[in-house]
Amino acid sequence: MSSSHSLRCVPRELVRVLALCLIGLHAAAAHSASFVYWDDPTASAVTLTRAQFVDKANDYRGEARLAYVNRVVNNAARQQFEKIDTWKGFDRLAKDQYGDCEDFAIAKYQILIDAGTPADRLDFLAADDKLTPTYHAVLRYRRDDGSHLILDNLTLMMLPESRRTDLAPIVTFDREKARIYRDGAFHPVDPARVVLGGQRLSERLPKLMDY
Repeated sequence: MSSSHSLRCVPRELVRVLALCLIGLHAAAAHSASFVYWDDPTASAVTLTRAQFVDKANDYRGEARLAYVNRVVNNAARQQFEKIDTWKGFDRLAKDQYGDCEDFAIAKYQILIDAGTPADRLDFLAADDKLTPTYHAVLRYRRDDGSHLILDNLTLMMLPESRRTDLAPIVTFDREKARIYRDGAFHPVDPARVVLGGQRLSERLPKLMDY
């Protein structure tokens, strides 16, 4: 089965408010070797390099690391609709200071792996957002019991996938494989038969750490 979708994420009210706060902050961002994020608990701006971010993330363990990376990446850029669906990793997202939902997911994926999170615990979920409606991409983390937590750029809450009833699954993927959702379950699919953002997944997957 072939699935062809262009991932487009429409901001919710929370993200709109956050974006307004970030516009002025990012205008004064430091040089390209560093990035700025808005730290919610202390209501202050924080400047880090990527290496410092990874080091700090490495200080956390388990779901605490997920929460830290999710918060920092979400607050380091604003979501913005892009006519050309160019996938970005952390460096490009922080430099541009805006991106689509898949850019935030890729950025978190890269930082978490660099900080020591096993790659086989992480994958991406492309889904139909029932509330918008549009397509949405998030990062998933597989727990010990096989369930998944969702890291979403639209919220700082990391909810179990079972509670994200707003997301109708389309496909999951990582650097090596893809699984399409059909008849209530995920089934292996040739990445060359799935198109996201105008490009076959077989071309996307090898570059997930390099975007």
